[in-house]
Formats: sequence, structure tokens, C-alpha cells
Amino acid sequence: MLCYQSLLIKGINSVIVVVIIGYSFLAIYEFIPLYKQKLWHDFWVNVVLGIFSFTIAILLCLDVEIPSPEKPIRELIVSIFGK
Repeated sequence: MLCYQSLLIKGINSVIVVVIIGYSFLAIYEFIPLYKQKLWHDFWVNVVLGIFSFTIAILLCLDVEIPSPEKPIRELIVSIFGK
């Protein structure tokens, strides 16, 4: 049992490493050129969305259950347009 748990922990760590490597490539090919071209609005929008998606990716790697935004979106649409 101890061996299985250690393999499970190593498996989770390897997935997190892959996510970190993927987001590092994203930073190199997306964020750095925007920064060098001084496209500040585009840069900060990409940084905020990148951090948000990186956080979601790490939470999914750690098997954290993320609630669906379907119900609040449905309530918002119904409040705007009615049934």
C-alpha cells in the first residue's frame, strides 16, 4: 500500500510538472513578445487569463472538485431575458 501511495504522489507531481512546463512555453511565446512590444493592455489581459487558467489546471491536477458555473449563468440569463 505504501508503494502505491508513493507512486500516486509521484504521478500527481509529474502531471503538475507537465502543466508547469506547458505554461512556461506559453509565457515564452505569448507573454514575452507582448511585453517587448509594449502592448500593455494585451499583455495584462493575457497574464490575468493565464494565471486564472494555470490555477484551474493545477487544481484539476490535484483532483480538486471545481463547481460548475452553469447555474449562476442560467440565472443571470433568465434575469435578463426572462423565461
